[in-house]
Amino acid sequence: MVLSPTIKNDINMAKTILITGATGMIGGHLIREIAARGDKYIAVTTNPEAAQKKLKNVCRVVGINDILSLRNEKIDAMINLAGANLGSKRWTEAAKKEFYDSRMDVTNSLVKLIAEMEIKPEVLISTSGVDYYGNTGSKDMYEDAPPADSYLGRLTNDWEQAALKAETIGVRTVIFRTGFVMAADSEAVKKLLMPVKLFVGGPLGSGKQYMSWIHINDLIALYMFAIDNGNLQGIYNASAPNPQTNALFTKHAAKLLKRPAFMPVPSFVIKAVLGEMSTVVLDGRRAMPKKIIDSGFRFKFENDTDAWKDILV
Repeated sequence: MVLSPTIKNDINMAKTILITGATGMIGGHLIREIAARGDKYIAVTTNPEAAQKKLKNVCRVVGINDILSLRNEKIDAMINLAGANLGSKRWTEAAKKEFYDSRMDVTNSLVKLIAEMEIKPEVLISTSGVDYYGNTGSKDMYEDAPPADSYLGRLTNDWEQAALKAETIGVRTVIFRTGFVMAADSEAVKKLLMPVKLFVGGPLGSGKQYMSWIHINDLIALYMFAIDNGNLQGIYNASAPNPQTNALFTKHAAKLLKRPAFMPVPSFVIKAVLGEMSTVVLDGRRAMPKKIIDSGFRFKFENDTDAWKDILV
């Protein structure tokens, strides 16, 4: 869904936006919004040939190994979405290294590029996740909390700190700790709904764990807000104002699909199947967006019921 007005930017006002992770689900939505605004984008990717075939309206596709070739380009904003999918495979030590390195290597490369640019971008917007907080139950979590003493806590904290180095070379830096992204084309959403559609859906584990979530339209609007608002700087929770328990989150989707949601999946089964990855679905957290709301941003989807209606009906 296009968020911007249909009127295009004046050609002299159009921005050039560099995006890493452009071929992912969030990247696809972001690119469509950038194009709707009349802006241009440069996609930085590990596989330029595949990206060129997949992407449309691309200003330029550049391999991550050639990123320094952009040092003389005028780039207005950088958005860093890159990182191997945490749900793509079992968390072996090799997989965890891949998850970590894929995020750190690209982020470090972006900061190195910025350092070598004579005309620096107005802003670097980098991604993180609410997994930063770990399993915090029903406690409201804000941006000044310390990272969890866990694999994801360390990964997200190191990722954030790498991006924040851009501030030391004079570039406004914004980091979004993103919740569970609700989108019709999200593989994570499809996996969550599959048991429900097969009439075997229900809470995961106790179902009492809180899920911090965000509708894809609100997330894309946040990126645009960060580009256009020169006063925005620092770390922000990118999740809706009303976190929901896993049990009710699933129940609300099941109701719209006209399916039951009464068959819980025991925690020990999830742990046996997913191993350490099970923390992603069994741990609960309430990441609160007070800071971004106080900055002037307004969520279109504040309740999960409205978000589910938008993507399911």
